[in-house]
Amino acid sequence: MSDCDISRSFLQINDQSSFMLQRCESSGDDDDDWRLKRRENNRVAAQKSRNRQTQRADELHKAYECLDQKNRLLKKEVQFLSEEQMRLTEALKAHEPLCLIRHCVPTLGSGPRDLGVLSSLPR
Repeated sequence: MSDCDISRSFLQINDQSSFMLQRCESSGDDDDDWRLKRRENNRVAAQKSRNRQTQRADELHKAYECLDQKNRLLKKEVQFLSEEQMRLTEALKAHEPLCLIRHCVPTLGSGPRDLGVLSSLPR
C-alpha cells in the first residue's frame, strides 16, 4: 500500500468517524427533545391528576356537609318524636284509670268481631 492509499483510507475512516459523531450528536438532540417532550407530557398529566384529586375532594366535602346537615335534621326529628312519645305515654297513663272501655270490656279489640264494637264507640 502506498502512502497515498494509506492517507485515503485514513481520510475515509476519519470521515466515517466524523459522520458517526455527527449522527450521535444529532441523536443526542433527538433524545433531549424526546426527554423534554416527555417531561412536559408528564408535567401536564400530573397537573390534571392534581386537579381531578382536588375536584374529588371538593365534591366529597360538599357531600359531607349535605349529609351532616341531614343528620342534624334527623336527630332533631328523633328528639321531637321521642318527646311526643313521652307526652303520649304520660297521657295514656293518666287516662287508663279513668277509661271506661278498658274496665268494661277487657278483651276489646283482640279479635275481628270487636272492630264493629270499636267503631260504634264515641270518640
